[in-house]
Amino acid sequence: MNSVFDVLPLNFFNVFHKNKIVMSECLFVLYDYMKEDTAFASLKENIIFELTKYFNNHVVEIEDMDSHQAKDKAYYVYRRFKECGWIVEEMGNNYQIYASFEDYAIHILEALKNLDKENDVEYSSMVYGIYKSFINFDIDNGHKILESEYIRTKELMTKLKNLNTNIKRYIRKLLKDNLKNNLNDVLEALLSDYQVKVIDRAFYNLTTRDNPVKYRNSIILQIQKIRDHDTWSNTIINHIMETKDLDHSAAESLFDQQTTYILDAFESIMNLINEISHKNERFVATATNRIMFLINVKEDISGKINEIIKFGQKDQAFLEDVSMISLNKYVDQDSLYAPRQPRKIIAAKELIQPYLDEEVRQAALEKMKLNQKYTRVAVEKNVLERLQEDQEILGSQYLAEKEDLALFVLTWLYGYSAHSRYVIEPLEEIVTKDRYQFRDFVIKGAKTK
Repeated sequence: MNSVFDVLPLNFFNVFHKNKIVMSECLFVLYDYMKEDTAFASLKENIIFELTKYFNNHVVEIEDMDSHQAKDKAYYVYRRFKECGWIVEEMGNNYQIYASFEDYAIHILEALKNLDKENDVEYSSMVYGIYKSFINFDIDNGHKILESEYIRTKELMTKLKNLNTNIKRYIRKLLKDNLKNNLNDVLEALLSDYQVKVIDRAFYNLTTRDNPVKYRNSIILQIQKIRDHDTWSNTIINHIMETKDLDHSAAESLFDQQTTYILDAFESIMNLINEISHKNERFVATATNRIMFLINVKEDISGKINEIIKFGQKDQAFLEDVSMISLNKYVDQDSLYAPRQPRKIIAAKELIQPYLDEEVRQAALEKMKLNQKYTRVAVEKNVLERLQEDQEILGSQYLAEKEDLALFVLTWLYGYSAHSRYVIEPLEEIVTKDRYQFRDFVIKGAKTK
């Protein structure tokens, strides 16, 4: 494999060495402005005008630059893009200077824009398209169909792997310092980020109506049939030889590579989907533990430890004072020996029942009740009792009834868990509650198998 800098200039990424936020935003300003042109080109003066307009609307400082004039900043940014090989100049027929993005720069910018792309992922359309192509297989165009579906299968598997990695990223994010101390931050991350980008757009559809299991076996059987059918396979190999100018051995190898990949992909796709489901289960468990940690008010040992940790996160010096505990990896068994003591008869003393203040008792009971209502059993019981009144409930309605955001989020999370006795079905409507915004959903009883 060639080095990436066989294609890119050596100083290509130096454009981000300083002022990286400004530089990246200016690149996308120009990309959005120039993408309508077939050659990604524009007059230099128009590009300077667009950059100047950006700096007029954004109060930003540029390192190593004394001038505060928007036009001076625009020329500086333009020069940096040119020096680092992002754009190139050429003279037009009318002696005007045109600038355009290099082809590799366009590929890089498109990849960067897609890093946080929020379009819905329609797995069903991809799997169904592959299924239809092989069920209605045209032998004369088999080489074209095979290559097209090979590319589509690779894209499908990449999207599934990205979803798998995406959930892991949210787990890490949930445990980061900026979320671990604030319940509101956790709830907001779950409602406005994970719900929209992972659950509603991908996970729900993948495990319900878009589940590849519907077409998996048919695709595998048809690919195997093509491979085993000598006339079909030879016809496809001969067409590959003609269209790609390959010898028989290379064409046969390409045919084998493409069909084997599609077979392996659909034979292992359920393992990948199960892994994604397990990742989501882990996320649910992590989110639940974080919420329970932040609302834990128990007076038992776990509650006390929680309070120590919460206090220590605010005062690091305190945490250092109480955490000087060493670990003994090797303990002599003899050191644990406790010699038997002669039994002593101790005279019993009358126990006096201590007086317990009723207010203290009630406060302790309220703390116990508060903690117990957030357990999975309690949340599920609440939902099932409510479902006895109506066959389905709107999430926003349930929140209005309970008036408890933590309980609402846990209800939503548990609904996507395996073996849940109720299910969550997302809707398109966006609901705003206080400072939170989330996509509404329907709560229904799970269908028994």
